[in-house]
Amino acid sequence: MSAATPKRKVAKKAAAKKKAPAKKKVAKKAAAKKAAPKVSAKQVSQQKKIAEQVKTVSKEIDRIEREGQKMLKQAEKRYNSTIKSLKGERAKLEKQAGTLASKGELAFDDVRKGVDAAYKDLAKAVKQAYKHFT
Repeated sequence: MSAATPKRKVAKKAAAKKKAPAKKKVAKKAAAKKAAPKVSAKQVSQQKKIAEQVKTVSKEIDRIEREGQKMLKQAEKRYNSTIKSLKGERAKLEKQAGTLASKGELAFDDVRKGVDAAYKDLAKAVKQAYKHFT
């Protein structure tokens, strides 16, 4: 029985060594060259017309893009100036609020009224700027 065991191992190894049959190569069919279809004079004129229309539309798109860039630059300038102005107003308000603590009782009420008015104006300007830029 011990002699039978080695034979089985050899048989398994021999079976594993056998290669799968090679796949047959399929011959590629040569693509038949088709003759280019004849183009009529009408088709040629239509193609030229379409090419001109595309060219015209392209010019319009380029013009719109240039105008849009100009508008963006103007909006950015306005935005920057608005933000600069609002920050300046905020600094003034902070300064007024800082002086509020050092004032006496009578002056305190007058300064507080001025600070409140400045705050309301600034808050209104901020809301308008927000509405404009959104």
